[in-house]
Amino acid sequence: MVKSGLNEENLYVSHIRLAIHFIAALGLLCYVFWFALDLLVDKNQKLELPALKNFTITILVLLVVQLFYGAFMAGLKAAAFAPTWPSINGMWVPEGMGTKSSDFVNNPIAVQFIHRLLAYIITILLLIWWSRALKLPSTTLFRKTRAIPVVLVLVQVVLGILTVVYSPDKTKLLWLGVSHQFVAMLLLVSLVWFIFLLAHRSLRPVALRS
Repeated sequence: MVKSGLNEENLYVSHIRLAIHFIAALGLLCYVFWFALDLLVDKNQKLELPALKNFTITILVLLVVQLFYGAFMAGLKAAAFAPTWPSINGMWVPEGMGTKSSDFVNNPIAVQFIHRLLAYIITILLLIWWSRALKLPSTTLFRKTRAIPVVLVLVQVVLGILTVVYSPDKTKLLWLGVSHQFVAMLLLVSLVWFIFLLAHRSLRPVALRS
């Protein structure tokens, strides 16, 4: 990744390699977190709610895509190309975006548009997830922690807006950007937590056949 920025053509590392590096680190974090949960959490605190588990996995997949685009935003310094909200430089859908398939990875405006859109979708899905979780049977751990993803995603949206709006100010951009990434990591871990709690499979004795 570092080598990609050490040449006469590029001033910064490749945003694609940066994204892969970022996601790989988060993947390792989630693996270690899952392993720790398997050792520490009482099995009686787990639930068997397949529909909610599948919904949680769907949100997690979307969040991973969003994290890729967050890394693209950082690598391309895309926030500075449209430091406005709720519109993107006065437009809801930027003109000329997506004329090439590579635009959705390399065009800073297109990347910012997708990053914003995914943020809104994930927020809505997590609000739906929370409303469903309130109505379902729960254990003590599930009941005490089910509001965490919603709180985190709302904080994340606010931090994302502030990061974009204050992107011309390098000092504010630094701490806002770091905070935005840190809360994204917490949101990812919170979804892994609920997938773990919903991963219970009841063990039934198997009848022996003669």
